[in-house]
Amino acid sequence: MHIPAFTRSIRFRLTVWYSSLLLVFGVAFVLALNIAVRLDQPRVVSIENILAEQYAPEAPGPGGALTGPRRTITPGLLVRDAEDQIYSENLDRLRLWSLFSVVGLAVASGVGGYVLSGMMLRPVRDITEAAAEITASNLGKRINYEGPKDELWALSQTFDSMVDRLEHSFERQRQFVQDASHELRTPLAAIRTNIEVTEMDPDASVEEYQDLLATIKGQTDRLTRLSEDLLLLTREDHDRPEREPVELGTIAREVIREMQPVAQSRNVSLNVTSADGIEVVTNPDLLYRSVLNLVDNAIKYSGEGSAVTVRTRQESASALIEVADNGAGIPPENLGRIFDRFYRVDRGRSRREGGTGLGLAIVKELVESLGGTVNVSSDVGKGTAFTIALPASRPLGRTERSEAIASAETALSISAGQG
Repeated sequence: MHIPAFTRSIRFRLTVWYSSLLLVFGVAFVLALNIAVRLDQPRVVSIENILAEQYAPEAPGPGGALTGPRRTITPGLLVRDAEDQIYSENLDRLRLWSLFSVVGLAVASGVGGYVLSGMMLRPVRDITEAAAEITASNLGKRINYEGPKDELWALSQTFDSMVDRLEHSFERQRQFVQDASHELRTPLAAIRTNIEVTEMDPDASVEEYQDLLATIKGQTDRLTRLSEDLLLLTREDHDRPEREPVELGTIAREVIREMQPVAQSRNVSLNVTSADGIEVVTNPDLLYRSVLNLVDNAIKYSGEGSAVTVRTRQESASALIEVADNGAGIPPENLGRIFDRFYRVDRGRSRREGGTGLGLAIVKELVESLGGTVNVSSDVGKGTAFTIALPASRPLGRTERSEAIASAETALSISAGQG
């Protein structure tokens, strides 16, 4: 039997509890009132009192003459007066016991509500105590609420999830600060060491001073790139980038055109294969920077004489940009951390290439801010492929999908040496 979800809510349970308490106390109120009134009934009605009050002669008149009774005594009147007296006394007793019962009901319901609220709100106290124990250095505390799946369960799960994210963020922040400090210290140490060595040589030649200036310039350029990349990663406007329709083939060709001189200097061929008409609504600058970083990374690490290809295509509702090379590839144990900040597969080679270790982290950050994903696949000795997937402006139908495949097969291929 399926139980409706709302019956597990605190709102429903509180309604049931308070309704039950109200019913119990109401029944007790009625019973107590009836018992009290019955036990307090008068057993004897004084006829003498009735005669004295209702039928006694009036006070003497002028001259001292006594008058007769105020009312004529009859059995019917006497019985009716007795009933009136009993009715009046019963009303007085009913008011008195009603007052006592209402006071008792208020006290009992207050105590019951207080106890019931304490039972229901115990998880809130647990959450408050756990929150008070959590600090930046102690994020291991969790609620771990094991009660029914009600509002408090959802609150505790949300709280635990928030602390998990905070713990992960603090850990990443600590690691980021450590890595950034190390990366900044390396070029500064190189500059200082070269200056001190040159100062210690009183006979340093002009060529040596020129080498020193070249070293300082190179390390300064590296610091500049590092600071720019760090600022790019910490910008808050990535969460709300301005968007407009963008044709993927245009982005791919512009990146290839800009990177041609770099590729030619390293003897790397660049190619682009683009299917026409693939459009996404995105920020062109951020997407351009993402593809540029991937191509730059592929040129640097694929090796001399290799080839880098940029492909664009559409698969149903996703528009894809793939940057692939036929270089040495990435070992499987490194693929899981390839998008981490400052992570390098070959640290020595990365520094010689002038990289900051932030290129792929920037790509991931930018692509995710655009509502897309970036994935990597690699075979050691065969090459590596990075794929950016973004929501297409409109999904392809069956006929359009066939035309897109045919168009991709005959699409324009531009190499770096063709200009």
